[in-house]
Amino acid sequence: MKLALFNLTLGLLLTGCTVTADTPALTEQANPIIFNAVPVKGESLLPVANNALEGWLVTSEQSGLIWLTPDFQSQYQWQGHISQADWRWLNNDTLLIAALDNNTTALHLLTLDTHTGQFTSQLQVPSDIADRETVCLQQLGEHYFLFSTDARGLLTHSLLQLSPSNWQIADVRTLMIGPNISSCSVADDTATLYLAEEEVGIWQYEADSEGENGRILDYFPNTPEIESVSALPDGRYFAVATSEPVIHQRSDNNTAWPVEAQWELKSIRVASTEQGLIAGIYDEASNTLFSLDLSGAPVTREVVSRTDLLTADAQTTPVNRYGDAADDPAFWINTQAPADSLILGTDKKFGLNVYSLDGTLQQTLPVGRVNNVDVRQGIASGHGRVDIAVASNRSSQSLSVFSINQQGSVALLDNLPTRLSDVYGLCTGVINNRLQVVVNDTDGRFEHYALTIENSHVSAQLVSEFTLPSQPEGCVIDDATSTLYYGEESTGIWMRHLTTVGASPELIAGTNAQVHADIEGMDIYRFNNQRYLIVSSQGNSRFAVYALDDNHRLLGTFGIAINHVAGIDGVSETDGLAVTSHALGDDYPMGMLVVQDGRNVMPAAPQNFKILNGEKLVEFIQRHQ
Repeated sequence: MKLALFNLTLGLLLTGCTVTADTPALTEQANPIIFNAVPVKGESLLPVANNALEGWLVTSEQSGLIWLTPDFQSQYQWQGHISQADWRWLNNDTLLIAALDNNTTALHLLTLDTHTGQFTSQLQVPSDIADRETVCLQQLGEHYFLFSTDARGLLTHSLLQLSPSNWQIADVRTLMIGPNISSCSVADDTATLYLAEEEVGIWQYEADSEGENGRILDYFPNTPEIESVSALPDGRYFAVATSEPVIHQRSDNNTAWPVEAQWELKSIRVASTEQGLIAGIYDEASNTLFSLDLSGAPVTREVVSRTDLLTADAQTTPVNRYGDAADDPAFWINTQAPADSLILGTDKKFGLNVYSLDGTLQQTLPVGRVNNVDVRQGIASGHGRVDIAVASNRSSQSLSVFSINQQGSVALLDNLPTRLSDVYGLCTGVINNRLQVVVNDTDGRFEHYALTIENSHVSAQLVSEFTLPSQPEGCVIDDATSTLYYGEESTGIWMRHLTTVGASPELIAGTNAQVHADIEGMDIYRFNNQRYLIVSSQGNSRFAVYALDDNHRLLGTFGIAINHVAGIDGVSETDGLAVTSHALGDDYPMGMLVVQDGRNVMPAAPQNFKILNGEKLVEFIQRHQ
């Protein structure tokens, strides 16, 4: 069949468009757009491109999925009733396709060999108690994710587990987004999810499974009945509405192309090639699919900087309640049986928890709103050497002191008052054979105490006081050098010698493009007789590693991503952390890193702590030496 050609010279759309302070100005497009009527029936036309156009994917509620060559020759068909679909490359020849059945709202996952046109069904997932209404895919590194919305107004974010013989879907999180969502699309490079809500606009969500749950509305002044949204990897997106004969491009410079007044645009899908942008649209009024070249300069993608990503090997039992609760961990080393060592973790809404190394909850002490905790072992007392944990307790503005016996049982000894009004961060050390505690206040004040333990009685002597200009929290004491490292959340990391009278503090590392405020938890890892300061960069959910013995040089940062094999989610917005290089049995010969997870998902649960094998930290250090 010969293709019908429509030549439309398109100018700036003036009627019905307004520019507000929140809406970038429209850009005029002087070049014509050529619409090619496609000789195949369907409800959406998806261009499939790598560096060049590879073909077209048609969804049809009557026929299913149809694969077309670049010149629109039908090559292969998968029978069904498909209302929506999305795709991502699995490799240079194979597409991953997510398709939504119009009759049953079941989800179909398929592969397509773009050379042969052969479809292969991999997995079918029926709807549960609510019909699915939209579906879209995301690729993040080596992982593939799926987003779907349903008739309840619920968004489900899922991880696709694409093993060669057994495809599965694991739900990561759910969000209540409201009804009337007509379409969704993800910009992979910016990890942004776009949702089209009819007669409202386009909602933007973070597509990162560890991202914020907030949203931003891109408002359309005429409140058109938006039916479809299509995002490019760089974050630009396109939208159409059946009630408005316009193609919208939304970015820093918005563009609007008018079409024939009688057209009712139902769907749009856009892809980028080295030659420019190509699109497929569906006009419901004429029941016709069109392909088109969108005028403008060729797309040049910026190289996206990828942070090193590690994965957790285990995780602790969640804390009791939702909210900002879990905060700071510490280790108790079982010197007789290192694999039976323990992790202490604060629940700042409840008390102190004790976990085994596999994350199982062993003991819980409802002692109040303890914020930070630290452990020192072999402390001299009236009855020989004892193991002691100290926590900052915001319920009583005190130091909660705990004993730990040889079996790892933890018991509260006493609460020692401080002079602070809002105790916050805390760390311990052993200097001159005496237990030292440094505790801070949210207003920037620090108090340094020396503790004395006689039998079950504990007393504290104030040694010194100092301040920071703004809020601190995390700190660590290097016993061997009597040095305190401590964070100022908005500024960076300070160093102070605790045994030098009148010593001036030194800012050894500031926030920068890699390390963001807030600076939170920190601890020291030892490897090959070198010290490495591990710091939580909460603002970008990363962890910074500093070589303390190499002039505090920043080796780099890493994130903690989903471990899809173990079913453990990634890590975001970490408060406290603890690290040890002590061998903890056969599973952890190079020690362990434990970090608080600010958003516990897959499935959604109260906060917890994630556990990483120290070997992964060693590998990171060696790569960045």
